[in-house]
Amino acid sequence: MYDFQTAVFQNQAPTVFGPKHLVGSITIVIMIVVLLIILFQIVRLNNHSKALKVITIVLISLELTKYSHALITTGTFPLHYIPMQLCNFSLYLMPLVAFGKGRVRDFFLPTTFAVGLLAGLIVLLYPATVLGGEYAWLPFVPNIIPIISFLYHGVMIFFSIYLLVAKVYRPNIKDFYKVYVSLFVFAGMAMVTNAIFGTDMMFLNTAAGNPLQFILLTSGRAVYYLVMSILAAFLLFLPFAPSVFKSLIHSISKQSQVKNQEN
Repeated sequence: MYDFQTAVFQNQAPTVFGPKHLVGSITIVIMIVVLLIILFQIVRLNNHSKALKVITIVLISLELTKYSHALITTGTFPLHYIPMQLCNFSLYLMPLVAFGKGRVRDFFLPTTFAVGLLAGLIVLLYPATVLGGEYAWLPFVPNIIPIISFLYHGVMIFFSIYLLVAKVYRPNIKDFYKVYVSLFVFAGMAMVTNAIFGTDMMFLNTAAGNPLQFILLTSGRAVYYLVMSILAAFLLFLPFAPSVFKSLIHSISKQSQVKNQEN
């Protein structure tokens, strides 16, 4: 029997801040919290190097699963799957941190932390490009790619938080330049990819799905790139903000102690 309300529900597209978005993002957050509690409070894991390697392998496996799905279902590799989005750079950064050693690892450690945390959170907060076409999370099969995408970004966030909780990395504002310089290198690689394949990596071509696309359309590419650069600087500063405030508070407290001793 035809059910009008059911038909309307099934034909609706998912929206940002809609039920599908909220359920997906909240589920990922709960999974991250539960895993952290299990690993650090129940199991009390000490082999952090091994844990980081396992997390990295999970991330790469999710990406390969997405590629396999495309090849099996369509017989082609979509151009927008080329791993040159900001979130894709975790595919290169996380192995450097998990398996690498020395100066290269140390240099990219802050970038791995900041990009993984910020890019992952941004997608969970505004998943306009990863919600898929189905209104709800069921049926499962049409939602395979959105599920992989949400899990992928959850793994990125989990890796960054793990670095903090395990004290593998402690944010320091002195590392900010490494992150910002790395971002511009990534942006350059994305722009070259866009020029060759006509893609929209890092929203640096058509900005489709970016809420700031109107700047590109109304003010031109130069202004759009400038705004994106400023916004990136602000967002990348946020993971380091607590360390800055902590340093300021410590400095003020130390100055007060010196004045009290002089008096």
